[in-house]
Amino acid sequence: MTPDMIANWLEHKALPLWSGPGFDTTTGTVWEALKHLSAQAMTLFRFVLDKGFDPNTGNLAALLAPDTTILKAPHDLYDVAFTLLAASALIKVGHEIATDLAALETALARLKAPRGWYETAAGTRMRRQNSHMHMFEAAITLYATTGADRFKEMAELCLGLFKEVFLQPNGDVFEYFTQDWAPVADGQTVEPGHMMEWVYLLDAYEAATGDESGVDLGQIFLRAWETRDVTGTLPDRSLPMANTRRCWPQTELLKSAIVLERRGMTLAKDAKAKAVLAMLGREYLDTRVPGGWYDKRGADGTLLSDNMPASTFYHLLIALEMAERLCPAPKSRDSRARRPQNAEATCSQWPMWCPRHLNTG
Repeated sequence: MTPDMIANWLEHKALPLWSGPGFDTTTGTVWEALKHLSAQAMTLFRFVLDKGFDPNTGNLAALLAPDTTILKAPHDLYDVAFTLLAASALIKVGHEIATDLAALETALARLKAPRGWYETAAGTRMRRQNSHMHMFEAAITLYATTGADRFKEMAELCLGLFKEVFLQPNGDVFEYFTQDWAPVADGQTVEPGHMMEWVYLLDAYEAATGDESGVDLGQIFLRAWETRDVTGTLPDRSLPMANTRRCWPQTELLKSAIVLERRGMTLAKDAKAKAVLAMLGREYLDTRVPGGWYDKRGADGTLLSDNMPASTFYHLLIALEMAERLCPAPKSRDSRARRPQNAEATCSQWPMWCPRHLNTG
């Protein structure tokens, strides 16, 4: 896919699809999946703040009926993280939502644990990497858009968990932990897509703060890349090995490849961003529905899904916007991925690293 093809797919196919048939104008919500996002961002955010919290418990809802009746409201950290991420996006484009942001920070405070946050208001026994990764993402973007030190501190808390708890010596990233952050013995999993997502987010942290993360991004990338199949796609899990390949891990592979090439790391030919982009287009975006995608394939390439989860568009939008701005990789004597010493000074050459252009996802 060329930059023109990417722009055409996003602007003339995907965005019209998800701001048209994918958007329920009656309720102001987005359908979770289509069988065959977006200008309504503020409408969606307003809906979450006004109608997304259970009036009896104060918990954030996780599941609504088509008539917007709350079906499930566990006050999940994962969901709270994404509301904060949405707030950062609205602040970035000029919306004045200080009162709403304060309300969301209060909602987050209800989940505070001795280290990190509990997964739900009920305080489930299992702790998760994924929800804290998205808290890291939200904190980075909030710091980049507001400059408030409390968000940098929040990001540093998540970074500490990543380095000291989630990241394993071989480069794997574990998903599940006990209450005191010990890896669970039974049911542990590793998701290469999340490993690639951490590469992207750690780079974004360095761009927003000007600080080194202290993490070898190249090691994480290569460990996840080892799990690919013959088509170059990542499995949904590498521990235990899954026979499915969803679309979203491939978007994170693309984002991390772009990041590492820009940082000067030499990648294998089929791991380079342009090769990954070609794979993504061939395996997932060449559909009969303009602006749609195939969500899941089997290890043998068989199409397994007949719907398009709305959550996948979050991954696709960021990855394809990054790919649209692909630029030649810088020359480097060191193959280990490194951050430019002065992100502001290289703004025109490295727009994804400049805090003024930061666009995490």
